[in-house]
Amino acid sequence: MKVFDLALRCDFLLTLEGGKTDCLRDQVIGISQSKIDAIFPWAEGLTKTPWRAKEFIHAKDQVVLPGLVNTHTHLAMSLFRGLADDLPFNDWLYKAILPAESKRVDAEFVRVGTRLAALECIQSGVTTVCDMYYFENIVAEELERAGLRAVVGEAITDFPAPDDKLLNGEKYKILEQMVERYGSSQTITPCVAPHAPYTCSDETIQAAVKFASRHQLPLMIHVAETLPENSESMKKYSKTSVQRLHDLGVMSSPHIFAHCTHVTDEDIALMARAHTGVAYNPESNMKLGVGAAPFSKLVKAGIAVGLGTDGAASNNDLSILREADTAAKLQKLSQSNSIAMTASDALRAATIEGARALGLDKVTGSLEPGKFADLICIDVSTPQMIPHFDFPSLLVYSSAGAGVKTVICHGKILLEEGNVKTLDAKRVCADALAYQPLIQSSITV
Repeated sequence: MKVFDLALRCDFLLTLEGGKTDCLRDQVIGISQSKIDAIFPWAEGLTKTPWRAKEFIHAKDQVVLPGLVNTHTHLAMSLFRGLADDLPFNDWLYKAILPAESKRVDAEFVRVGTRLAALECIQSGVTTVCDMYYFENIVAEELERAGLRAVVGEAITDFPAPDDKLLNGEKYKILEQMVERYGSSQTITPCVAPHAPYTCSDETIQAAVKFASRHQLPLMIHVAETLPENSESMKKYSKTSVQRLHDLGVMSSPHIFAHCTHVTDEDIALMARAHTGVAYNPESNMKLGVGAAPFSKLVKAGIAVGLGTDGAASNNDLSILREADTAAKLQKLSQSNSIAMTASDALRAATIEGARALGLDKVTGSLEPGKFADLICIDVSTPQMIPHFDFPSLLVYSSAGAGVKTVICHGKILLEEGNVKTLDAKRVCADALAYQPLIQSSITV
């Protein structure tokens, strides 16, 4: 008789295997040693395949699907949620966010902000995040403690960063520590994160490429987020941001480009040849008024496009299902084409394609034997989730990111019947609220 560590009976199941969004009925997922061991019909288990489980969950009236993937965010910036909203992009960034970071961001700020973000991620069904910020060793510690899977990118910039004083000019000290600690981790992947082409010199970018290559790390960077970025790049280098990064060697090893709102056809061709992963951040891009990424062109070129929320300072939440809803509708509107991005496209971007963009599709993003058990259960018995004609449509257009009942990551239960098991929710929220007056006093906009 087969014995699983944990088994789930799934009334409705979307595995996303091979990108398929068909719904299976009354299935069992058997989990052993953090991985999916088997998936089979409940009836078959009663007659042909005897089994038992040390722990059992019946996801009654729930749809089970892979854990959601947030391909681009700045988790600790959750403490800036709602700060200096509705400003022009340059005013928001240079007059509000950067000054507030300079005055208030330290290791404790990052710890408290990351815990708040981790709580929100778990409650909204996100099991994998790709983060870029400062003090990323602290981010890694908190995400590991919360039980999430993560790519953690220490930001490298030419302007003074909040953790520069701690580093005494040794910009790669934190990354070296993370490489040593998480080199063999199954859940935490260190990453080199030069901030953006317009905040990093050629020398800074080349140093990041060299470090990433030496330690076999992925590299992530904001790219072509605004029109002025490309126009300034053309003036200064006679190249678009993508072309410049290509020539500097960024695209010679695994890399993730965040935004890509204003990439040219030539840029897309370069990205396709280099197997670039793209993080599409529709809500942040809309809120800051910078445009809409050319999703259809990117996908047609074979580029893996996942969904990112960006930080809560420019979104203002970390819900990937809400992002999926916005992503699809923005593509339909911007292209005047109702099928420019379908619900199934959006669900793939939120799961398997997001994992592929991060280079993690061999371990997560779909529910298949041999992959890690990263999955979520969402209630479909509520009024907005009835009737059950089309589950991708329900999840993307109807759920609003709500109704998450169970979250499992790496075979560990993080959320059970709506209760987070790895974080003290009340303490996390209280600690975050304590920062509010300090942050408010930091800006003058």
